[in-house]
Amino acid sequence: MSNNRSFLLYAIAIVWLGLASAAPAVAQSCGQVLVSGYYSNVHVFDACSGESQQVLDQAQPRRLSGAQAIALHLGKLYVVSEGSGEILRYDARTLAFVDRFVAAGDIGPTGVAIGPDGDVYVGGYQSSSVLRFDGTSGALKGTVVSANAAGLRGADNGLSFGPDGKLYVPGYDSNNVVRYDPSTGQTTQWVAPGLGGLRHTRAILFEPGGESALVASEGSGTVLRFRVSDGALLGTVLRPGFRPTGLTYGPDGELWVTGDQVNRVAAYRDGQYLRDVVRDGLGGLDGATFVLYLPPAASTAVNPDHIGSQYWIVGVASRQGDAWVAQASFSASGTGFGDAFQTEQLQTRRWGELRLRFTDCDSAEFNWISEGEDSGGFGRGGYAVLRLADNPAGQACRQQGFATQSGADYIQGTWFGGPGRSGEGLFIDRLGPDQALIAFFTHRPVSDSP
Repeated sequence: MSNNRSFLLYAIAIVWLGLASAAPAVAQSCGQVLVSGYYSNVHVFDACSGESQQVLDQAQPRRLSGAQAIALHLGKLYVVSEGSGEILRYDARTLAFVDRFVAAGDIGPTGVAIGPDGDVYVGGYQSSSVLRFDGTSGALKGTVVSANAAGLRGADNGLSFGPDGKLYVPGYDSNNVVRYDPSTGQTTQWVAPGLGGLRHTRAILFEPGGESALVASEGSGTVLRFRVSDGALLGTVLRPGFRPTGLTYGPDGELWVTGDQVNRVAAYRDGQYLRDVVRDGLGGLDGATFVLYLPPAASTAVNPDHIGSQYWIVGVASRQGDAWVAQASFSASGTGFGDAFQTEQLQTRRWGELRLRFTDCDSAEFNWISEGEDSGGFGRGGYAVLRLADNPAGQACRQQGFATQSGADYIQGTWFGGPGRSGEGLFIDRLGPDQALIAFFTHRPVSDSP
């Protein structure tokens, strides 16, 4: 019996959904605005009101030094700390510090982007190069854009992957943008130096549709538009009246622009100023270099319509004459759904006995007994079940005839009690000539249901 119990622990993961609600997310319904202050910290503002909420690493504010680019990936924020030469990670929901993920050394890291391959690409201002780090371990994989490739000088914080899967690298000192193609390993010039007045290149933001991109030209105080395919100038989109350093889209498609001269975030649509999303210097913001809109965390409240009576009973049945009997069938409880699932918390208990006697290739009599101290106390009962989904085993049985079946492949499949009992059923899988795994999906007694 202990072997059966061990088998069941690995055969199924039974998860109860009636759990305590998860901790509320930090983000509000409108989301948050994250602004990197090079001389202060990464500041967090409410995207609805623009009010200051906090800075990252409030407990250890000196850990983050010279805040630059921020990338959001799989629930984590990757933040460039240029002063310490690191990429720090924070939980995107709680904003809690996670780890020092990458030590980029003395390259003077400014930009960070997550590639389609899941790896982390870091641009260095001092090295005028881009390094690639393993997205899981943080280990250095090599240099993908070598120093000064295609005329790059001063790789800056607008480092971004485009919709074409290529990496676009702004050259702050070279007043250009270069493009790295992972499929060929080649780096070429995308936007020529000074094109359209481009000077001191900063943020790169790809527009909806993927055919054009906006580029912040800090030195000329403009936001320029270029064609993705060939880097051709399409025009000047914006003259915000300050030196733009960071670009992002707000939740409704507004263009949000920040700059280190004004330390605010201004919203624009079709080149027209709308309002300040974040007021000048609010919360001590100093030296604004980058802005990111952080959408509100997905609701962690479980939909109550999906909670309640679902119940699994699983047992290993042995063949006894014309019947299959799982004398020790188990239920399981004690753990949670998704990330809350912990195997060591799983508690399996004997529920009772499951019994099936097949009457032909596609029907059987199903019974249960759950009585006594060592049981779930569900009582006893039963009903006729039918094959729900046809399969090759059932087809072979019908072709050969039920009476001629020496084996028992025909028992495999999905069974239910017909339309009148839709919503519960049995899954049967043979384990050997005289053993089968039976999983009974049903519901708890009404008195136990929430």
